[in-house]
Amino acid sequence: MLERPTLSDDAIRRSLRENYGISVTQIEFLPIGYDSAASVFRVTTETGTDYFLKTKTVPVAPATLAIPTFLLGRGVEQIVAPLPSLAGALSTPLADGFTAILYPFVEGRMGAKGGLSLAQWTEFGQIVRRVHSAQLPPELAGQMRTEPFVPLKGELAWALHREVATASYADPIRQELTDFWRERGVEIEKFLHRAEELGRMAQARHSEIVLCHADIHIFNVLVAPDERIFVIDWDETILAPKERDLMFLVDGTNADEALHPNEAAFRQGYGPVEIDPVILAFYRYEWAVQEIAEFAKQVLWAEEGGEVTRRDGLRHFRGLFDSGDVVEGAYRSDI
Repeated sequence: MLERPTLSDDAIRRSLRENYGISVTQIEFLPIGYDSAASVFRVTTETGTDYFLKTKTVPVAPATLAIPTFLLGRGVEQIVAPLPSLAGALSTPLADGFTAILYPFVEGRMGAKGGLSLAQWTEFGQIVRRVHSAQLPPELAGQMRTEPFVPLKGELAWALHREVATASYADPIRQELTDFWRERGVEIEKFLHRAEELGRMAQARHSEIVLCHADIHIFNVLVAPDERIFVIDWDETILAPKERDLMFLVDGTNADEALHPNEAAFRQGYGPVEIDPVILAFYRYEWAVQEIAEFAKQVLWAEEGGEVTRRDGLRHFRGLFDSGDVVEGAYRSDI
């Protein structure tokens, strides 16, 4: 969220002291991220140690916290995993319905800002291959969501589509989004139907199911000052075909020639792979549906955040339909 939640510094200090045994002297709200139910802070202790604190206003699935911890324990060092509390929990309650998740603070830049070197792209490919090859213990696998091949935010998108057909808002930001959606209404409706159709086609493909990060683009890669890379934000982990992750990282061709140098370097690290065009198309449509629904919800329905958050959501929503963005990417992948 881009605006600080109604959560006091005293509540944060008390929770971290009681649950993690650390005494915080500085708390800095970081206006980053697109999740309207999450806020992040940089907290500094008396000894000068920095931590990254994420707070959530929605339930946190235990598996999404356990997966990075599991992978880190299996030697995948390029992962930022949550720190356990004094009681061994990976999340703890805060005041007013908030949940706290504490991480080590990794100083660095987002991979999308400045890009990755070819060597880093190759390392990134190796990381993703190790994630996809991970063999989860049954008790952890049993907590995971398995891909149903139904657009994750499809019902939300349809509900929004029905509302904007007749809605009128006093807030000009909400009304601007509503007007824009109506202008695109026929296209959006066809897009939602096509996403569902591709899901039914993907169900019949019988693809291998692997552990997927599910949001593993370079916006979720940190590049440290020493050029080490770290994969963050494991909130959406799922058991799914490999294309769930690879949609962000490959163009979809199975040919070796004429690859972009970044993709060629990634594939060098990932190893030989065959991409299923139907499953890839489904995931790119599903991703666009998810973005349409989430940014519209951020503007129209989210209780958290104020005008800054709504205006940012509107900007991103309109941008989804720009040349080169996710809607066009879905169209390009269609079979």
